[in-house]
Amino acid sequence: MSRFFDLNKKQSANDAEPKQTKPFETKFLLNHYEKVKNLNKDLERLPSEGEQFWLQSDTQFNAFTFIPFITQYETIEHLYASTYSIAIRVVDSLIELHENGKIDQITLLISDSLKQRNPKTIDKIMAYANHYPNLHIKFAWNHSKVALAKTAFGHYIIEGSGNWSENAHYEQYTFTNLQDAFNFRMKLFTESIER
Repeated sequence: MSRFFDLNKKQSANDAEPKQTKPFETKFLLNHYEKVKNLNKDLERLPSEGEQFWLQSDTQFNAFTFIPFITQYETIEHLYASTYSIAIRVVDSLIELHENGKIDQITLLISDSLKQRNPKTIDKIMAYANHYPNLHIKFAWNHSKVALAKTAFGHYIIEGSGNWSENAHYEQYTFTNLQDAFNFRMKLFTESIER
């Protein structure tokens, strides 16, 4: 049996069990917890330091699905996400995770074209940003799809073809825990030219 995908053993990078939490209210978040349960069947744990998982979906889910998966094991101190497109249901779910203490800070780097493509979503995101001081929004000419999740025990990176909205049936992702790569990808957020 592979040491990466042991269906008989559930462990995280720091050998902690998933945290017990109160039930979520957002229907979209509840649905993603179901998808995470499906992801759990294949993944079972977070990557250890220096480890990479190369994944391909064979069912429809988006890059957000990895965030509830991480928060089953660890609190995210700071979540950074870059995307071309983001659904308001994802933003609502991120806010719920923040309100429930699962994510301390959130920084979103969103394609500036979303302002024209979906102004209602942008209006709601900006209303959230005005209400939540730990939600930071940046706009740039962006097509990258990267999420960085800094926790007490890891520097997780999710990269792939999936946006933070509705996606195709087949997407590919890498799920990594590597501080040097995390620091490199952080440049997307610190060196992007805002528009």
